[in-house]
Amino acid sequence: MRPLVTTAAASRAAKSIFVSAADTRRILFLAVPAMLAFLTQTAVNIVDTWFIGQLEEPARSNGQGMLTHALTLLWAVGGFFSAISVGTQAMVARRMGEQAKSAAGAVLLNASTLAAVASLAAAIACWLAIPSMYEYLSDDPNYIELGVDYTQWRFVGVTSMVVTAAYKAFYDGTGRTYVHFVAAVVMNIVNLLLCYALIFGNWGFSELGVKGAGVAAAVASWVGLGVMIVFTLRPSDRRIYRPYRVRLLSPGMVRELARISTPSGVATTVVMTGFFVFRQIVQHLDADYLQRGGTEAVYGAATTIIINVLSVSFFSCMAFGVATATLVSQSLGARDPDGAERYAWSSVKIGVLAFSIVGALEVAFPQALIAVFNDSEEVIRVGTPSMRLAGACGPLIAAGMILTQALFGAGDTRFVMMVEFALHLGCMVPCAYLFGLTLEGGLLGVWSAAATYALLLTLVMAFRFRGGSWKRIRI
Repeated sequence: MRPLVTTAAASRAAKSIFVSAADTRRILFLAVPAMLAFLTQTAVNIVDTWFIGQLEEPARSNGQGMLTHALTLLWAVGGFFSAISVGTQAMVARRMGEQAKSAAGAVLLNASTLAAVASLAAAIACWLAIPSMYEYLSDDPNYIELGVDYTQWRFVGVTSMVVTAAYKAFYDGTGRTYVHFVAAVVMNIVNLLLCYALIFGNWGFSELGVKGAGVAAAVASWVGLGVMIVFTLRPSDRRIYRPYRVRLLSPGMVRELARISTPSGVATTVVMTGFFVFRQIVQHLDADYLQRGGTEAVYGAATTIIINVLSVSFFSCMAFGVATATLVSQSLGARDPDGAERYAWSSVKIGVLAFSIVGALEVAFPQALIAVFNDSEEVIRVGTPSMRLAGACGPLIAAGMILTQALFGAGDTRFVMMVEFALHLGCMVPCAYLFGLTLEGGLLGVWSAAATYALLLTLVMAFRFRGGSWKRIRI
């Protein structure tokens, strides 16, 4: 007869090796589909950047430079409301750990309802305000026209984006991260085909240029939501989770979702605000370059491309974070806090190793990566040092983001909000201005501020998680 092994003994044994095989399998089972989904979803923005890069100047550089402003605004608003996913995933995973599957379905009903109502009102208000925003940002009529057309169409897809986040969080919390991957693949096929048709006027469609990219993204977003809804209508899901019982709409549950999710939404808005100001600092570099005889917004184009390339690492790290948040919350629901801690540190180890390799590629081949999106020699020249720096920060980004998501899974959202507020507005933004403009470090100086932020975020989140106060949070 085999001796019984206690949970504590198993935990000590797991810590004695790099990562246990069982933990690795479970983390990767959740993380790999989530990673593929994030990368596929990110392809919407990468496809836009690439297709716009095939246009003639000045639409090419103005359009690529505009994308950073457009996507920052989209994520500042859409990201705030999409934070409903944090509360949804945490609550669903806790209920799954407690073996209360029908209660997990009730969370989806309340979360999707809250997401739809709140995001629709915000999308309408922002759609009306977008022209004034671009008139504030630039005096260039071409830049303003491109920005307004593209951004307004992207906001047509904000409600679908936010409601999709609620559905994604439900499936992530139940441990089925592959569902969002399927939806993301369908969404990106639609976006790719529509971009080809609408931007250049192929297949009998009108040639819309940059505006066509916005139309394609909006339509694809609604198609992706439709795929997620179809999954919930399968007989097995309706029988086990019963997600559409209207009588379970609960003001109390809506308040709890808002309580957990709102700090994450505020943190997302702070992050996007920080990147918006970060982009404005880059625009100062472009203004100076144009005054000295330049003909295109090379610093803005280079920054957009770096962000798009970096987003591959960013969203891949988010995938490991999603897996970690689910495992942490399910373990806490099963009253196994030591298991929750073990899963988090195991995920960090795997993530750091994986994204050290990805970062090494960005360090080794920066010119080739930039040239994929824009073959301007000047864009490649100014962007290469910053691309290398961004790649070198890959391990830091991995550790910081995974630990952040682990704290989200535990419900420690208020602490994350305060840290993001302090680091973005108290560190990254002022340092970007100091390093890039005051000390004349240029684009590399601006990106050095982002690297400083990544280092501090990782250190703070590591100390918080190691402290263990998150283990006592009730959801």
